Amino acid sequence: MDNHKLNKKMIVSDYDQTFYINDEDIAKNKEMVTKFEKVGNIFIIATGRSYLDFKNKANAYNIKYNYAILNHGATIIDKQDMIIHDFSIDDLVIKKLENEICLSKATRFFCCSGLESRVDINHKNLTKIHIKYDTKEEAMKINETLNSKYSKFINSYYVGNHSIEIISNQTNKSKAIKLLIQKFKIKEENVYTIGDGYSDIQMIKDFNGYCMEEAVEELKKVAKKQYKSVSDLIGEVIS
Repeated sequence: MDNHKLNKKMIVSDYDQTFYINDEDIAKNKEMVTKFEKVGNIFIIATGRSYLDFKNKANAYNIKYNYAILNHGATIIDKQDMIIHDFSIDDLVIKKLENEICLSKATRFFCCSGLESRVDINHKNLTKIHIKYDTKEEAMKINETLNSKYSKFINSYYVGNHSIEIISNQTNKSKAIKLLIQKFKIKEENVYTIGDGYSDIQMIKDFNGYCMEEAVEELKKVAKKQYKSVSDLIGEVIS
């Protein structure tokens, strides 16, 4: 067997405040991704963004991708934007959550279902619920309650800007990566991950995990090293 195929590498990067910090940095990152992929390696974006929100950024910055992990792992798409894996929250669980998420206090609220990025809570097969509150403290408190009472059914993440996002506990970014590892037949030791937020913690723990300098403290504690730019990590993996 071709040794290169055996040693093929995969880098998985979060998007916001990781792959994208500013226009200058994303230009450097895209250049390094091209070099990385040119020798047969695989680069994947793993974001909490919905399909619509991710596509807006992909189009604006001309981001090419073979696969993308969306909604914190709940949806995986290929380069034709076909869904290859999709994990929805149980409808019965959503009914239980409605009392806990205090929608009357929400300043912004939407749900996702597959590639549908703005649906209401009564829509079937919801993959993500997004709720924004008046304060970080209120969002963090509700997030803690959800994870303590419903961890058998959901993963809830504080995502910044006074907001939380909820997905099925069948998935997360790490589990989505494992599905792609099986598809590409890549050794786990050849997988590198980098991020900055709470939903990145598990993938950083499970693989060669790194973080950005401005990452949340909980992520810094489990990361092997901090980087100023994703391009710096890619350069080290290539070399």
